[in-house]
Amino acid sequence: MSMLGICRARRCSKKRLLLVLFALLLIVFPASAQVGLGKTVGVLVNTEAAYEGYTLFSSRQRPPLVYLMDNEGRIIHTWEIDNTSGVLEAHLRDNGHLVVVTGSSNELSSIRDGRIQEYTWDNALVWEFRLARGRRQHHGIDILPNGNILAIALNKRTADEAAAMGLKPQLSAILKKQPLLVDIIVEIDPLTNEIVWQWDTWDHLAQDFDADLPNYYGEISQHPQRIDINYQPRLTGDMNRRGDWMHTNAVHYHPELDQIV
Repeated sequence: MSMLGICRARRCSKKRLLLVLFALLLIVFPASAQVGLGKTVGVLVNTEAAYEGYTLFSSRQRPPLVYLMDNEGRIIHTWEIDNTSGVLEAHLRDNGHLVVVTGSSNELSSIRDGRIQEYTWDNALVWEFRLARGRRQHHGIDILPNGNILAIALNKRTADEAAAMGLKPQLSAILKKQPLLVDIIVEIDPLTNEIVWQWDTWDHLAQDFDADLPNYYGEISQHPQRIDINYQPRLTGDMNRRGDWMHTNAVHYHPELDQIV
C-alpha cells in the first residue's frame, strides 16, 4: 500500500501527510535537501554520478592558493603561488608536480600577461617560462603525453601588416593606434625551454577584398579551413578590446585523434 493509502486508512490530516512526504524527500534527496535548507558552502551535492577523483582549482586571494580536493570536500593538498596576481589554470603531472599559468606580480588585470610555472609537491618552484618580447602567453595550457606543454599566445601585428593581408581600409584605420592581437599555439619543451612546434593564425587567413593578394579566396564560406581577417566585430566594439581580435581561452590535445582543439 502507498504512503497516501496508509494515511487515508488512518485518516491522516493534510498537515501530517505533508510532513511524511517531506521526510521521504529528505531520505531520497539528502544532498538536495541540504541546499534547500540553506547550505551555501562546502559540498552541496555529491551523488554516485559524480566523476571519481580529485578536483584541482585555485583562488583569487593574494597570494593565490591552488587546492586539491576530494568529492567530500576534504583538502588533500595546497600550493601557495607567490609573486603573481592570480592563477588562470592548473594541471597536475603524473609525478605530483603542479603546472600553473600565472599573471604578473602587479595588478589582477595583468593576469593575461602570463608565465608558466612548475612546482613540486612541496611547493618548490622548479621551472618557469615566459615568451620572448612581442609574444605573450595567455589563458589555458595543456600537458602533452610527451611532457611538453601546449600554450596559447598573442602575436602582435601592425595595421600595415593587417592591410597587407587584406584587412579592409576602414578596419585598418581603427588599428592605427594599437596592434592586432593574433593567436598562436606553441609547443614548449620544458627540458630545453625551446618552442619545438607552433601554429600561427596568420598562416591561415583569407579575405575577399583584394584579388591581387595571395590570400584571396573569393567566397570564403567555401573554405572553412581558413579564417576571414575581415570578420572583426571586436574592432568596432569596446574601445579597450579593439585589438583583441580572437581571445582564445583554452587549448586541448586529443591523443586518440592526434588533434588539437
